[in-house]
Amino acid sequence: MHMLSSRNRSEFLAVPQLICFEYAHGHDGFEPTLLIKGNTILLKYIVLGARMQLAFTMCDGRLLCALRVFDDGINGGILWSLVERDEELNGIRGLASGEPLVAFLFNELAVNVAWNNLPRLGTLDRLLEWADKALLGQADHSAVKITASPLFERLHHYDGNDDKWLVLEIEGQSDWKVTHNYFIAANASSNLINLFDRDEGSQQEKLCLWLTENLQPSGAFHSPQIPKGAGTRELTDVLLSYKFGVTLIESKTLSILARGQLPDRTKLKRDVAGHIKKAFAQLRGGVRALRSDVPVISLKGDMLVVERSQPAHAIVLIPDLELIEDDSAYGIDFIRDFIKETGSIPHLLDISELLRVVQAAEMIVARGNTVTPMMAFDYYLMERIEQAFDAGTLRIEVLVRFTETPSN
Repeated sequence: MHMLSSRNRSEFLAVPQLICFEYAHGHDGFEPTLLIKGNTILLKYIVLGARMQLAFTMCDGRLLCALRVFDDGINGGILWSLVERDEELNGIRGLASGEPLVAFLFNELAVNVAWNNLPRLGTLDRLLEWADKALLGQADHSAVKITASPLFERLHHYDGNDDKWLVLEIEGQSDWKVTHNYFIAANASSNLINLFDRDEGSQQEKLCLWLTENLQPSGAFHSPQIPKGAGTRELTDVLLSYKFGVTLIESKTLSILARGQLPDRTKLKRDVAGHIKKAFAQLRGGVRALRSDVPVISLKGDMLVVERSQPAHAIVLIPDLELIEDDSAYGIDFIRDFIKETGSIPHLLDISELLRVVQAAEMIVARGNTVTPMMAFDYYLMERIEQAFDAGTLRIEVLVRFTETPSN
């Protein structure tokens, strides 16, 4: 597994998708290293051989790096970052001098899930010149994003000749090496996080459980069951319960690895719309079951104590919020109808946004003395639905920031 420094790890957790260069110590000494963080959908496109372009440009005296991944036919998403540290610049100098490049893929939780050696790109004199004159130091990425917007537009329409960008073609590779990661659940079971697992639904549920178990290990239940005939059926994918409330999470994924060819994003958007509709229908049924006082048992057959008197949070978890094509489908009317029908609060998240909610809860706990993680999680979800009402849709991305009050 490729390890991140504490500073880099915090940066990787804060930003959903980005790239970063390092000059890291490998098997044969220091080597140029490209760290790629993206959502699981994007990473699957990469490991299945999607075409990529590695690009560099100068922006206000700073060296800007970008990775264009063709995950939608001739179109492609762009991951980028500014070079801020000597270690990054040394990695780029090594690349520009013809040294071999190794790449590591990180998922939404900044967990290294795959790696590969990329083709040598030859000596790049223009990039060496840029590296020698590039300014370093911490930058305001929000401001840079605005300044660099015309540059990104040029990269989107790159046709092989552009004096602003140095663009390097990286042929798609499908021989990525898996990195196995395990997390130990509260019941002492071991769960494998594997980007290449064809049971993609199970993998997303494991990521969800990994995040939410930090809130209350004793009250996070994977695939709780309720009676059905002579047997049982699943109540929901993940259930969180504490004395002041309950949360049901329905996780829906998109089969990427099992398809004969890479789907374009138009196809994925159609698929995700159907999955969301089904998930909210399942959540309606799950809330009704809880309100009818049906017994809930664990996969091991243990009876679970579940709070039923308070309004539930009903979360649909999908791989990528950007795959939602019609925000208005989950607008104010939808929210009000769901609340009226079920007495519960609807939410629509992806793994990156769920991470932000959990991080917000942890930040709230750190600033109080009596608030528990589940209380903070519950509170923040209530605040988040207010933001959804203001935005007019459940499809929102929220960053929490605290203004520190100076001590007297």
